[in-house]
Amino acid sequence: MHFYQLSALITHLERQTYAFYQLLKQLDVRNLSDLMLFLLLAIVAAACQQSTVLGEDLLDEDNTQVQDIDTLNVLTSTLLLDSIYTTNTSRLLTGGFVDPYLGKINAQCFFNLDSVDVFSIDDDDNLLFDSLSMSLRYDYAYPNTDHLQNLAVFTLLEKLDDETYYFNNSAGTTKIEQVANATFSTRFTKGKRFNIRLDDVLGKALFNVAKNADNFNISDVLKGMSIAQAGSTEGQSVMGFPKDSLNLRIYYHHRSTKEEGSVKLSLQPALRFNQLSSDRSQTALKDLNQRGVFLPSAKTNGETYIQAGVGICTAVEFPTLRSIRQNRKLAINVAYLDIQPTKTSYQGSDFAPLENIYVYTPTHKNTLRQPYWAGNSLNPLSVRRIVDPLTGNSKYRIYLTDYINDIINQDSDEYDGILLYTEASSTGISELGRLVIGDQNHPQNAARLHVIFTVIK
Repeated sequence: MHFYQLSALITHLERQTYAFYQLLKQLDVRNLSDLMLFLLLAIVAAACQQSTVLGEDLLDEDNTQVQDIDTLNVLTSTLLLDSIYTTNTSRLLTGGFVDPYLGKINAQCFFNLDSVDVFSIDDDDNLLFDSLSMSLRYDYAYPNTDHLQNLAVFTLLEKLDDETYYFNNSAGTTKIEQVANATFSTRFTKGKRFNIRLDDVLGKALFNVAKNADNFNISDVLKGMSIAQAGSTEGQSVMGFPKDSLNLRIYYHHRSTKEEGSVKLSLQPALRFNQLSSDRSQTALKDLNQRGVFLPSAKTNGETYIQAGVGICTAVEFPTLRSIRQNRKLAINVAYLDIQPTKTSYQGSDFAPLENIYVYTPTHKNTLRQPYWAGNSLNPLSVRRIVDPLTGNSKYRIYLTDYINDIINQDSDEYDGILLYTEASSTGISELGRLVIGDQNHPQNAARLHVIFTVIK
C-alpha cells in the first residue's frame, strides 16, 4: 500500500468514526441492543472500506443526506498582539536579522547579577592583571547560518527593578556602559565555548574584588549585564544562550616568576528579560502598527504572518459558515482547516517554517486565550507541520469539528474566530521562528475549510 493510499484510508476512517458518534447523539441511542447493532454495523463498514457514513443504512435515505463542502469563505488577517511577556526566560536572546517578509528583527537581553559564585585570588602584590573575558555557549540561532556574528556587551549601571514585569517592548534600563565589541564565526563556535574579551577597566576592578574575597560584593563593580547586536543586522542571526552558560574569567601572572593563572566567575542571572523589536516599514506589514486591529490578507499580498517574540499572529474567521445550516437540523461529521506556508517564503532560504503552531481563541481585546474546545485548560492546541513526501509541500491541518459544530448549532449569529501563533507560556519567549501563510485566494498555497456534515430532514 502506497503512503498516499494509507493516508487516505486513515482520513476515511476518522470521518466514519466521528460520523458514527454524531449519529448516536442525533438518534439518542439509550439501550444496549441498539448500541450493539450500531457497533456491528460500524465494524462491517470499516472492514469493507466503503465510502458511506456509518449507520446511514438504518436511516431513511429520504430523510438524511451527507454533504461535503470546501468552498466556505475563510478570512485571514495579520494581528499585532499586545505586549509579550519575556521575563525570566530560560534562554537569553541577542542579535538580529533581516527577513524579506517581516523586516528587521532585533533582540537584546538584560539581566541582573543578584547572586554569583564567590571567587578569589591570593592577596599578593606580585600578582598582576592581564585580561578579562566573557565565555559563552549558544544553543540556538535563527536563521541558522554560517557567518560572522557581531555582538556588543554592556554592563548595567543600575539593576532591573525586581518589582517590574518586563515584556518584549519594555525599555529595560538606559544606564548601560559598553565593555566589548566582538566578532566571532558561528561556523566554528557551534556547540563550543568561545570568549569575548572585555574592557580592562572592568577587569581590573573585578581583579581587585577577587583579591579581597572576604568582603566580596559583586554589585560594587557589576550590577548586571546586557548583550546586543553590534552594527547592521544584514546577514546576522539572533543567538540564544542558556541562562547558566555564561561566565567571566580573569587572567593574571606573577611579577617575578611570570607564572600565569586565572580564576572563573560563573554568572548566575537573576531577574532577566529579552527585549524584542521589529522594523516592518519596508514590508507588506508596514501598516501593522495598532495592536489588536486586523490587517486583512488582501492588503498584504494574499498572505498572513506569524512571528514569535514580537507578537505577530494570524487571525482566521469563517463569515459564511452559518449559511450551511439553512434552518436544517444537521450534525458535523468532521471539520478541519488546512493552511499552507507559502513556498517562496522558505524555499532556498534559511527561514524554515515553524514546526508547530498553536491555536487560540481571541479575548474581547484580541489577545490570546486557550480554546475551550481543545479539551485542555493548561495548554493551547498544538498542530504540527505535515510534509508530503511526494511533493515536498507543507501544510498544517487543524481539526475544528467541535468548534464548528457549536457555531452551527448555536442561536447567536456572533462567534469568535481563531488565532494562530507560537507557544506563549509563562516561561517567556525563547525562540523567534516565523511563518508566512497563503490566504484562501492564494494561487499556490490556499487555505481551505473542509466540512463534512449530515443533514437530518
